[in-house]
Amino acid sequence: MKNMAVCNYVISILGLLIGGGIMNAASEFPLEFTVNGPGPGFWPFSLGVALSAAALILFVYTFLHKEDLSQTRVALTLPANRRVYLMMAVIAVYCLLISLLGFYPASAVLIPIVMRLMDYHNKKVMAITTVCTIIFIYLVFGELLHTQMPQSVFWE
Repeated sequence: MKNMAVCNYVISILGLLIGGGIMNAASEFPLEFTVNGPGPGFWPFSLGVALSAAALILFVYTFLHKEDLSQTRVALTLPANRRVYLMMAVIAVYCLLISLLGFYPASAVLIPIVMRLMDYHNKKVMAITTVCTIIFIYLVFGELLHTQMPQSVFWE
């Protein structure tokens, strides 16, 4: 078991690293507003800023309350946490699959896996949800907003 202060510091550092990574990746896309609205990097960059701000707030809060938080124990190895760790692994693999397969095929793999992890078992509904979600993303982001989704490294 670890104490809450240590866990909060670790999460703060991870949040800052991930938020900075998101901002760095988003800065490769146009951020400025045009007549059509914000550039494709604007919202991901804003998400990176929000995540970094939340990480900083958590860090400061933990620093100010470290005595109380050091008394609170966190059990990281409980069986109830298994699904959370599994979901984190699935998301990490999804990030790798986006580079290898492209956004749409990777999402077609991710959606039913996440539904299954959430204890949903109806395969017909899982298939319909996957297809409808991918079509919706394609229509809104690909056609309406003209956003280029990540492509497979094999297609470049």
